[in-house]
Amino acid sequence: MPALIFFDIDGTLITLDEEHRMPESTRRALNRAKEKGHKILINTGRVKTAIDRPLLEFGFDGLICGCGTYIEYEGREIFHHTISKDDCIRYADKLRRCGYQTVFEGKERLFIEGEHGPGSFMEYIYDYFSKNTEYPIETPSHPAFCFDKFTTVCMPESDRERFQKEIGSHFHLIPHGGQVIEAVPEGYSKATGIQFLADYSGADLSDCYAFGDSINDMEMLQYVPHSVAMGNAVEQVKNVVEYVTSDISEDGVEQALAHYGLL
Repeated sequence: MPALIFFDIDGTLITLDEEHRMPESTRRALNRAKEKGHKILINTGRVKTAIDRPLLEFGFDGLICGCGTYIEYEGREIFHHTISKDDCIRYADKLRRCGYQTVFEGKERLFIEGEHGPGSFMEYIYDYFSKNTEYPIETPSHPAFCFDKFTTVCMPESDRERFQKEIGSHFHLIPHGGQVIEAVPEGYSKATGIQFLADYSGADLSDCYAFGDSINDMEMLQYVPHSVAMGNAVEQVKNVVEYVTSDISEDGVEQALAHYGLL
């Protein structure tokens, strides 16, 4: 039975340095696995429009984006959960009143509310993702404002207690170090994306493999029987996986696929 192999992007498929490149050994290994008949899939917290265009051009068999809120398989959209327009406006207003700066992430567009001046997190988001998105990055006042998930930054003046009360009860909150929080609608994750795609394709969970390195990979890595942490992964991730491979820049993906006999 062909395997379904799911990969996080940042720190797993592409490096975390300024080049954001896929190592040649990773590209070679993915192509060999595809030649063996295995399905190579992205499973990312990024929404589709935020995925680097060169990465999309590789030819993955499927995409799980936005922590399970959007799924494509073999070139077809098979699932998309988005938040209603009214709720999007309501949540944006709550975040504004709580004093948080936010990137609202939709399948096709990104919207930023907050300063993106020199050295800020929002400057990084704006500069990096504006190179990928088909549409310009807008603000929540744009007529097309709608999102599937969001990433927000707690500022010194932010009302954390109000944020937890008004936002935390509706979203799964994933901390990313510093004051950055990724927020995904309750009931959705990288793990639910794997289960949906496995059911859709008729695959057994025992044929599913997952690679990751960060906190938002934890659920999918604990969900599948064959889980791999990159050598550059955070310790919490390394503690829950079946196999720890070498760093992304030290042929980690190729080493792990060979370990499992998938090449």
